[in-house]
Amino acid sequence: MLSNQIILQGMEVPTLIELFRVMVKEEVSRIHDKQEERLLSPAETCKIFQPSISKVTLASWTKKDMLTEHRIGVRFHYKQSEVISKLSTLRKYKK
Repeated sequence: MLSNQIILQGMEVPTLIELFRVMVKEEVSRIHDKQEERLLSPAETCKIFQPSISKVTLASWTKKDMLTEHRIGVRFHYKQSEVISKLSTLRKYKK
């Protein structure tokens, strides 16, 4: 008869921790891959930066190809993942 119990015999704790670590990492990666890309408005994009930047600065960075805008009809947005990946480079403006 099968039961709903897991019996761990002869497995050391560090080995068990590493197995769980791999399983959790794979699950987080799988969930992250399923999520749709979040599009940010220009106002939301400006607020990501600390201190927040102006829309004029955002437009300037877009014109200089430092950030990429994505147009949907007459509106434009920025992909959250792209903005976050550029944060370390663009934060240099504070110095």
